[in-house]
Amino acid sequence: MSIKYILLIATLVISTTYVKAALNPEQPLTEAPPLSLFENWNKPIAPFQIFKHVYYVGTDNLSSVLIDTGKGLILIDSGIDQSATQIKTNIETLDFKITDVKYLLNSHARLDQAGGFSKLKLWSGAKLVASPENAIMLENGAATDFALGNQLPFPAVKADIIIQDGESIHLGRQTFIAHATPGHLPGSTSWTTDIRSNFKSYKMIYADSLFTGGYYLINNKNYPNIVTDIEKTFITLNGIQADIFLANKADRFDMKEKLKKLKAGNKKAFIDQIGLRNYIAKGKADFEKQLQQQQEKLD
Repeated sequence: MSIKYILLIATLVISTTYVKAALNPEQPLTEAPPLSLFENWNKPIAPFQIFKHVYYVGTDNLSSVLIDTGKGLILIDSGIDQSATQIKTNIETLDFKITDVKYLLNSHARLDQAGGFSKLKLWSGAKLVASPENAIMLENGAATDFALGNQLPFPAVKADIIIQDGESIHLGRQTFIAHATPGHLPGSTSWTTDIRSNFKSYKMIYADSLFTGGYYLINNKNYPNIVTDIEKTFITLNGIQADIFLANKADRFDMKEKLKKLKAGNKKAFIDQIGLRNYIAKGKADFEKQLQQQQEKLD
């Protein structure tokens, strides 16, 4: 029996077990934000080039990043369901074809990062890549969301490639490495790749959310390891030195301020070697404050 076959069987067993594990009815859920919030984030914005081979094709605050590998395109995240048409139009505005998208990468499987994948996958014929936990939520439209339950469903879509922590996707001149950064969701994934420009290499990261606001951090029956997972995620991200810091919400990497500088002629406006560090520091401070407040309530 081949190693690949053994790994496939193991993944299927893990996935099946996870699917059957219903949310614990004794665990309170976090109140979901209103749909109007996501609709406001979905306002259109003109696509633009972030850096060599890298383009922003998302909405006002829902990131979707396109990378030209020379042998096809890779798209990270898809906004909400209504974002899909905008993203397709933005890709075409940049003189690319939607059918040139070969891989769709996911940060996490919620409405605002994965809602548009069903349409984009159909239009492009691209392969959808996700972590095992994200893949399950993609396929059930977030019905098993540990924090929100089925409060924010999105069109279900099947992942084609299940990727583990440290594994990579290669296309053309680009190799994308998946970094497991759980906490916001068990399957949360951040992606890194190296961008070559003028014989110099720049490490780019597309970081997933570190937000845990409103989550039950202590004795969470749906996600018992949430505290240790998010603490490990801070360590993982602190081990990455990124030159270009992007994230799945535009305001998390100061997209609009950097875009102003870019339009003013600064071609390296998105070079930000402290952006990731600042993002981690803020996420960690917010998390630790929330954890302390919940611990004090139990004392």
